[in-house]
Amino acid sequence: MDYLATERSRERRADAYRILPECRSILALGVRYPAPVLVAPAQEDSPTGRIAAYARGTDYHLVLPEMMEALVNAIQTHLGRPFPYLCYTDTGPVLERDLAQRAGLGWIGKNTCLIHPRQGSYFLLAEILLGIELDLDAPFEADRCGSCTRCIQACPTGCILPDRTLDAGRCISYLSIEMKSSIPEELRPYMENWVFGCDICQMVCPWNHFATPEGEPFIHKEIWMATPTCSKNWRWMCMRLTKNIKIAP
Repeated sequence: MDYLATERSRERRADAYRILPECRSILALGVRYPAPVLVAPAQEDSPTGRIAAYARGTDYHLVLPEMMEALVNAIQTHLGRPFPYLCYTDTGPVLERDLAQRAGLGWIGKNTCLIHPRQGSYFLLAEILLGIELDLDAPFEADRCGSCTRCIQACPTGCILPDRTLDAGRCISYLSIEMKSSIPEELRPYMENWVFGCDICQMVCPWNHFATPEGEPFIHKEIWMATPTCSKNWRWMCMRLTKNIKIAP
């Protein structure tokens, strides 16, 4: 993912004005998806592969933009005027977890996932850069991981490092989705039966054991592959606002 390290990408991640010059607020959004079905790992000779929970339904890159557009339209209708805006969900130079933490949605855990104290970490994040001023919510400053290291210990490839960083080159999600070349031979034995993404570090997290397993209906928790079903009765979870535009590189 070298494209993330280019000078242009770094500059745009550090300063929202480079993305939307009229930006005055950033609306950080989190949508809960169902927790993965807790099943025992497949046997070595089993043809069954596992798919990360977020990918078991309609592609969120298609669904969330529609939801955000509807939300912006509602705000514009309420204000009685249009304003500049841009919507992102894992598609642009935006530090999603950092913005979500600063907006009060949760803290960034040792596995680098955003964790909410009541909803856990099974979240799809999205952001709307707005050309209007909004009230600022307090950031989530508490770190509730404590001395727990379950995610670090459970990671098959050892990609979660003790200093709250992640070696993407060893992460099963990267290896099975983002990596364009063949998976290195030394890492293949650790892939287990994951064929698209990985949920292990979230499955062992105590905060997900406390959270409700329910999520948005466009991701069905009982299937493995994509489903065409889609509901318009969206529930925006844990919506928070932030207008701290500058982001430390």
